Amino acid sequence: MKTIARFTTLEEAQIAKLTLGAAGIEAFIPDEMSAGVAPMFFVNKPGVRLQVVEADEAAAQTVLDGNIEDAGESS
Repeated sequence: MKTIARFTTLEEAQIAKLTLGAAGIEAFIPDEMSAGVAPMFFVNKPGVRLQVVEADEAAAQTVLDGNIEDAGESS
């Protein structure tokens, strides 16, 4: 798994995860449980991590950058 983004809140990470899922890219939030229980620890770095498999890294970054149409072309 490759960390492609970090967020200050769990909600931001979940929105990004759902956005990737809508584009057909499976994502994982390894900090989901602890960020839900103790969100104050994730306000500062390192933040709530969003991860994808390495093969999906470029496409996932394209989707998160807002270029969803281009993501399908790189797969």
